Amino acid sequence: MVLKNLQSVPIKALAVIIAATPATLSAQSMPDVAPAIPRDDPEFDPAPIFLGTVELSVEGDVRIEYDDNVFALPDDPTSDGVFVLSTQTELTHRTGDVTTSFVAGITARRFMDQIQQNSDAALFRLGLTWEPREAETLSLGASWERAIEDRGDPEARQSTALGPRQIDISSARVGYRRAQGKLLLDVGAEATKFDARAPIDDDRDFTVYGGTAKLGFKVGGRMFATASAFVTKRDFRLAVSSQGIDRDATIYGGRVGVEILPGGFFEGSISGGVFRSEPSDPLLDARTGLSLEGMLTYRPTRRMALILDASRGDVATFRGGASGRTDTTVRITWQQEIRHNLFSSVSVGYRDSAFVDAAISEQTVIARADVEYLVGRNLSLVGQLGYGSRDSDLPLEQFDRFRGSLGIRFRF
Repeated sequence: MVLKNLQSVPIKALAVIIAATPATLSAQSMPDVAPAIPRDDPEFDPAPIFLGTVELSVEGDVRIEYDDNVFALPDDPTSDGVFVLSTQTELTHRTGDVTTSFVAGITARRFMDQIQQNSDAALFRLGLTWEPREAETLSLGASWERAIEDRGDPEARQSTALGPRQIDISSARVGYRRAQGKLLLDVGAEATKFDARAPIDDDRDFTVYGGTAKLGFKVGGRMFATASAFVTKRDFRLAVSSQGIDRDATIYGGRVGVEILPGGFFEGSISGGVFRSEPSDPLLDARTGLSLEGMLTYRPTRRMALILDASRGDVATFRGGASGRTDTTVRITWQQEIRHNLFSSVSVGYRDSAFVDAAISEQTVIARADVEYLVGRNLSLVGQLGYGSRDSDLPLEQFDRFRGSLGIRFRF
């Protein structure tokens, strides 16, 4: 899920996470329907709120969801309705070229019938950004998140008697970026700890340490040819798994590609290369694979944006018999400003998860449509429809799932 907090990170620290994390986790309110479309209509722009020199913004939504397969089962699915309340508050202070921000958010989900699936997710994030000159940024950040695993994620909890898996995520990061003249430099380091709360999930606790470095040379206009390198160290809390395997590993690699700065029809970056995964356990073989990372946005008009989001890399796995997992994801999104107060988004995505040494692969197709109608500068109506289908070599992990929601969003 690409959410507001990820979109605001000025460094490419997500490359570290792509090479390390096992699943998509969510602890945020519903993201903007069409974040790639500029919203500059003063009639619908929330008025800023200042507490002295600190700017305050509050947003959230109240919605009701329908899920026709709550547990993502292949047969005899259970359907239910869900009440969801999400809020997020941000405090921002600017002094010269230094910006400090603090974000706090919570998402509460309450099921009508399957009350054991109720959950509360939360996020706290602190950031500091120093911009000594245009196109140069030094950033520091730390966050803590209680994330709720989606039942449709690979390797998600399958028991219907237990609630969804809760994972506490602590993270610290630093980054520096400069894009001036003919050179682009983007470097970052991050440490992230994943702590599954239930004792039965102790074998899922691990920490990731990683760094990325990108160097680019301008080849014309706003386009840079780039070369990047990355390294990730994955350190599990338990010395060995229940199968007696040391799952610690070091992943490193490099990519070449292009990055296009904002200001024209295209913006974003895409790169491809190779990764090398070297397990700490001498009984496991090292392996090499294709590494891919990219998000490109094409805006043929001010009111439309087409977005390509793709990645491929090594991720952590907890499946018995598997020595590794490679995920390949591709998503295409069409965002549209239908009218000055009506926005839509339609996306289609595909994910392939291949489990190394386990002869298991899974393919998931996801389609989603969102619409938002702005009633005023502080209130809007939102609707969402989504469908997912997974094919797996394990029959018990196949499913078809439809979800829809209607809600009210507020911004101040």
